[in-house]
Formats: sequence, C-alpha cells, structure tokens
Amino acid sequence: MPICGFNEKMLKGLAAFNEGLVEHGLLYRSDQNGESVEQGIKREISDMTRLIAELHRIDDASKRIITEGVVKYAMGFYLIMRKHDVHDYKAVIEEIGEYFRLMDEKYYSELEGRPEDMRELTEFLNDQPIQPETPLDSKRRA
Repeated sequence: MPICGFNEKMLKGLAAFNEGLVEHGLLYRSDQNGESVEQGIKREISDMTRLIAELHRIDDASKRIITEGVVKYAMGFYLIMRKHDVHDYKAVIEEIGEYFRLMDEKYYSELEGRPEDMRELTEFLNDQPIQPETPLDSKRRA
C-alpha cells in the first residue's frame, strides 16, 4: 500500500476481520433477526450509511477518521459479498487479500516516486477483479 506496505500479518488481520463480518455480521445476525443474508446486508449497509452521516459529530479527528475508515471498509466488503454466495466467503476473502497484495507490489515495484503514481495505481486497481473461483467454477471447467 502506498502508505506503508502490506505484510503477511496485516493481510491475516484483514482476513480475520472479514471472516468476522461474515460469520457474525451476516450469518449470526441474520439468523438472530430472522432475515436472509441479503436482507442482512441491506440492513448493515443502511446502518453504516446512517452512521457515516453522523460521524462529523466526533470531535477528535483521529477517532473520526479511524471510525469512518473501518465503517467504509466493512461497507465495501458487504458490497463485494452481495455479488457472491455467502458460503464462498473464504474464497472472496482470499481474493481481497490478493487484490491488496497486487496493489502493494505494483506500487513498490513500479510506481513509487513517479509523478503520477497514485493515478497510475488507481487505474491499475480499476482493472483488478475481486472474483474468486468457487467450487462450482472448478466443476464447470473439469
């Protein structure tokens, strides 16, 4: 990442966070609320959207920024999960880790220090899919 680089410990931490978002935030909470996973995703995104609108009330800029960051990350993760079967979440999480690994590699191996490094990085990221291969995909190819 163009701020410090990703290492294995960071990627494992994100993977654990993502697993918690699915296992607790989607599966457990949806079951507790008697709703489908899709309904759970809609509820979570709605709650997060309402929270983001209120974050300006946090006076301490550092707390406001880290709160906004984690909420937006979770929201992005749920938007990605909405495109996939929830039972494929481990494959999705692996793909997200690969996305960040590629971002880090591209920046530090090719772009760092270039005048348009961030523009080039975002263009590169735009072309990187987060599309895991699922067991069904493997069966189709066989």
